[in-house]
Amino acid sequence: MDLTPYVAWIVFIHVAAAFVFAAGHGVSMYVAFQLRRETDRGRMLALLDISGFSLVAAGIALLVLLVAGILAGIVLQSFGRTWIWVSLVLLVVIGGLMTPIGGAYFTRVRQALGQKTRGMKSEDPDPVPASDAALAAMLASRAPEQLLVLGGGGFLVILWLMMFKPF
Repeated sequence: MDLTPYVAWIVFIHVAAAFVFAAGHGVSMYVAFQLRRETDRGRMLALLDISGFSLVAAGIALLVLLVAGILAGIVLQSFGRTWIWVSLVLLVVIGGLMTPIGGAYFTRVRQALGQKTRGMKSEDPDPVPASDAALAAMLASRAPEQLLVLGGGGFLVILWLMMFKPF
């Protein structure tokens, strides 16, 4: 089936999904930095919930982004070019680096706030909330900056590859 007449729509869907993917991560990055300014633990938990919700949207967008991007690559016969492979590898590597950094950071913060996390069973007791000093020390972690550099820098490199197709 020749999808060439639909390639503009396929690319549009790919780019729109990339915006949603970036926006979802942007919300989570905002939360990571905002947690440092917040002192009310209830508000901190609400921020963490917003981050979790935004990452669900980002995950769905990632799936759409990949399907549309691969489809566009097939239709445009881009898989013979190096830039598309480098973009895909970078996306996987960046995701592989960011996921454990962000996941561990947000899990530690949730536990320090006394909230159960994904790996815990429903019958497990709630974690004991950390002291304000321990929570402040945890929030002083450089994980948000690491995530910003990895995600933001990686996004710009992938965007450059897709826009300029240098090789």
